[in-house]
Amino acid sequence: MAKVLGESGRYVTEEAAKQSRRITLRAVGVMAGFGFIEGYVVASLIPFGLLPTWGRASVAFGIVPCAWLLGKHEVKKLGALFKQREAMRRGVQGEAIVGRILADFPDEFCVINDVTTPFGNLDHVVVGPTGVFVLDSKSWRGVVSADGKGELLLNGQTTDKPHVRQFVGRMLGVRDRVRVLAPGLDPFYQGLFVFTAARVDAKWGSTGNVHCVRDDQLHDYIVEKDFGTRLRTGEVERIAQAFLGLAHMDREFGHRERAAAKPLTRP
Repeated sequence: MAKVLGESGRYVTEEAAKQSRRITLRAVGVMAGFGFIEGYVVASLIPFGLLPTWGRASVAFGIVPCAWLLGKHEVKKLGALFKQREAMRRGVQGEAIVGRILADFPDEFCVINDVTTPFGNLDHVVVGPTGVFVLDSKSWRGVVSADGKGELLLNGQTTDKPHVRQFVGRMLGVRDRVRVLAPGLDPFYQGLFVFTAARVDAKWGSTGNVHCVRDDQLHDYIVEKDFGTRLRTGEVERIAQAFLGLAHMDREFGHRERAAAKPLTRP
């Protein structure tokens, strides 16, 4: 089995927890807002009878639309937050699936999960004789294809952001950091989008330097790769140590690995 460092899905789990707190705070805020409006209405009942008919009508017609608009706006916001949180939870499940597959790779491979970097989070990094692979797990549902310009389409529609461009930027930023930590080694980095619940129709090359694969294709794609420069055992260990050093800049990652106290090299 591969040497595994780090925990799959930690970053997304923490983000989902933050989203839950945001939902709770917003719900409390909505309740407080309605409580204020209700209190204002009740308090106004004391002098309400002293107002002329047009005055009472003005108060009623002023407060009710405000309450309705507030409720409509907040329900929409809460709905969006709930959707984001559910997407994050599916993301955690997807990362866990990919993490289990990677853990079954041969002993010569090292897997670093959930690497937090100054350029963003990397779900998985695999270093082995066949090269260096940077993986982004995606639990999208539907059909994934390319838009002809190097970006992704989901069910024929453009996505909410340029996933390929942003991922390549993170990968290249991390590559430059690893070069400093492992001088003299400059292997090719292959970016992978790994889909756990979608049909993939994006052919290799249609999304630039990032290939799109299904989770059941990972073993053959990485372990059985028979082209390109192969890395020797010492080189694999140096690059993996560099990634581990980069990951240790994340306090929580470093705490877990020190607690485990497992050496990178096998006896």
